[in-house]
Amino acid sequence: MTCAATDFKITLASAPGKVLVVGGYLVLDRNYTGLVVGTNACLYSTVQTTALDLSNSDYAFGAADVPITVISPQFESAWWKYAFDTKANTLTQYDSADQGSNGFVQIVLQTTLALVNTRSPDALCTLLANPVPAQHRVGLKILLTADNDFYSQREALAKVGATLTSQSLEQLPAMAKTGKTLGNVHKTGLGSSAAMVTSLVASILVHFGVLSKHDLCENNKQSCTATKGMQLVHNIAQYAHCLAQGKVGSGFDVSAAVYGSHVYRRFSPTVLEAAMSENSSIAELVQATSPENNGWNSEVAPVVIPPRLTLRLADVDTGSNTPSMVKKVLLWQKSNPEQAALLWASLDAANNYIGQVWSSLVEASCSNNTEYNSAIDWCSVRPSSEWKSDMDAVGNPTRALLVNLVDGILRVRQLQRELGENAGVPIEPPKQTRLLDACMTVPGVCMAAVPGAGGYDAIFCIVLSQESGNAVERVWSEWTEMSVGPLLAKQASSGVSVLDSKLYSSLMAMLE
Repeated sequence: MTCAATDFKITLASAPGKVLVVGGYLVLDRNYTGLVVGTNACLYSTVQTTALDLSNSDYAFGAADVPITVISPQFESAWWKYAFDTKANTLTQYDSADQGSNGFVQIVLQTTLALVNTRSPDALCTLLANPVPAQHRVGLKILLTADNDFYSQREALAKVGATLTSQSLEQLPAMAKTGKTLGNVHKTGLGSSAAMVTSLVASILVHFGVLSKHDLCENNKQSCTATKGMQLVHNIAQYAHCLAQGKVGSGFDVSAAVYGSHVYRRFSPTVLEAAMSENSSIAELVQATSPENNGWNSEVAPVVIPPRLTLRLADVDTGSNTPSMVKKVLLWQKSNPEQAALLWASLDAANNYIGQVWSSLVEASCSNNTEYNSAIDWCSVRPSSEWKSDMDAVGNPTRALLVNLVDGILRVRQLQRELGENAGVPIEPPKQTRLLDACMTVPGVCMAAVPGAGGYDAIFCIVLSQESGNAVERVWSEWTEMSVGPLLAKQASSGVSVLDSKLYSSLMAMLE
């Protein structure tokens, strides 16, 4: 329970989902890169300073304790209560809806609040000094919400007798309740944990003044202070996400949540070794996450999908065990180093080629927009197999580039299948091959593939028009070999952002 606290501060941050278009498996190795696209589907973290009613709590709060309530109303039984000891820099969970824990949330709170308390020691003390009514204590209320695309909406549509289409998804309420517990919800693979961690880190840092909200506003992200601010969010989020997962992964999902769409080269895992050790100190955590730490050697080269090319995503109702697949691929690589090195080099060249063609298309749109639009219009009403037939393409640079893009993604898919066959892993299994091939016959489709590590649970297409997107969706809806449903998410270049909470009245209502 909270009392009315209209004057208390509210900070709202968002972070996007991700699609690893090319670079699956290779992105684990710093010698290679991956092309990751951010989505307009986001995870939102709202932090509110408020007066919490503790009259019914059995927990013995100390004078230096900050009470924290976290709620995630889209899930059943999803609230957790904590106390952060500002003297000892420790977080204690003292209650929850089902007596369970949320490891990702707990680690983010412990890590970020300890860093706030170290970097700005007066911030939490000032918080505790706020006057509140009797039986209340000033603390934090945190709201975690997500756009619907992060979780499968199949059951929600089935309950109301709606078909699995974009039109039906658009009729669902925003941030709809899933009817599931957090542990049982069917995720769609957009990177909800990385986006949650990133948005929560950002909202806490801004809430307590470690960062300015202007550092994470879209118009200011190129400034020197904003660059360091983004790096701080990135470093803390990578640390917390790795700690929650129990391992140092590639980090591309957190990087996408921070920076949006880009070509990514991973950081060296050694930067986190000391901070992730069992008996690490707060000083080691400060050092590890500092923007001045040169051990953070990841590379981020911003990228955009060329004009009029649109990302379309589909959720396939068949699961894949990604950690198991990655483990098998790495085992095969270790057992067959020479063969793997040749295949990695071929995949790297094919992946890089996609990024190069995208860049050339962007340049073409700028240098001769009329010719560019004419080529898009022409190709959007014909299947890609016909784009070469009329050799006007020779004198039409954009059409030639679109042909190259089709050839490029087919080459990537061929090499992904080869890797899957070698490692005994269904990276592009035959069922997905048949679906993707069908998508590529649709007029105006220039790319279709499995994202990330591959498997059965998702595909993406890049289309040249709304009509092409609609036609692809009809292929999905009529597909009988697997259940294929659209997502509403499209591409977005921006990463983590601080938002004006006054523009999100539905979120503010959830805090009441």
